[in-house]
Amino acid sequence: MNWELPQGRRFRSLKLWFVLRLYGISGIQNHIRTHIKLAKKVESYVLDDSRFQIFVKRRLGLVCFQLKGGQKLNGELVAALNASGKIHLVSTEVKGKVVLRLVPCSPQTEERDVDFAWQLISQTAEKMLWR
Repeated sequence: MNWELPQGRRFRSLKLWFVLRLYGISGIQNHIRTHIKLAKKVESYVLDDSRFQIFVKRRLGLVCFQLKGGQKLNGELVAALNASGKIHLVSTEVKGKVVLRLVPCSPQTEERDVDFAWQLISQTAEKMLWR
């Protein structure tokens, strides 16, 4: 038996209604602005590090980037980061290229979390490049 609630339009609108009631319009605006700021910080880290490159332009809280040096290396980087259990990154493949996706948009995410994530990404990349 399937006890899940149906994901129809009415139920999705009910979820939105609850979010609006919980946060209010100004709370949602603040949430979006905060996480765009955090994504800009991640983007600046990527742009400042010559080992990495931005794959596509940042959209809201989504930053897509790559480690220069090959597709296999990017797949290994994501696997190593996720295996550490300290952060979780999602990768995707676009036109045969592995792309890392970082989305700092949890309501609990703070600037120090972004700093920690980038430090771990940078250190892991450094270890991989020097082995």
